[in-house]
Amino acid sequence: MDYAMKGRGKVFFRGEASPIVEYDRTIPKGGKRAMRLRPEIAGWTAATLALIALAAPAAGQGLVKKTYLSAALAHEALTTAVETCTKQNQQVSGVVLDPAGLQQAFLRGDGAGIHTVETADYKAYTALSFRIDGIDLVERSKTRPPPGAIAKLPRLLLAQGGVLIKVGDEIVGVIGISGARGNNIDTACARAGIDKIKDRLK
Repeated sequence: MDYAMKGRGKVFFRGEASPIVEYDRTIPKGGKRAMRLRPEIAGWTAATLALIALAAPAAGQGLVKKTYLSAALAHEALTTAVETCTKQNQQVSGVVLDPAGLQQAFLRGDGAGIHTVETADYKAYTALSFRIDGIDLVERSKTRPPPGAIAKLPRLLLAQGGVLIKVGDEIVGVIGISGARGNNIDTACARAGIDKIKDRLK
């Protein structure tokens, strides 16, 4: 059988136009017709190769890097926060969570109530979950309904005392303080702890 080439599920006989390749009409003396991709197919091929080249770097970006406090910085910030409250005769507990919500440091101050242990964690977790300081979330809830998840999910508490730790716009941790009485002292102590290490948050 006299055929030139096979396509996908079809045989193209000599003299019949192929949808993929075409022959050069000029034949060199003593030579054969040159075969080349049709222009429209060549264009598709180039575009496909370009898309593959663009997708290749993205395919290699399967891992996401996270920044979080060292154990030393977390401990220093938390110790400063609890001591700041202690100097005001406030018995508090505190916690530092990493960006994944895991406890990185914990400290129960002298005389702090048992309930302050979990409450400090809840305050920190809530601030981290909603990406907003607890005191700001409380203020916002005065003019609009609080997030519905707070009443349904564990570790969420609408209260001041949870303060985000940021490097630029990136959250690298959160401090939660609980036990101080009135005047948003929990928040002030947490912020004092962050201020202590802010020059090393780079």
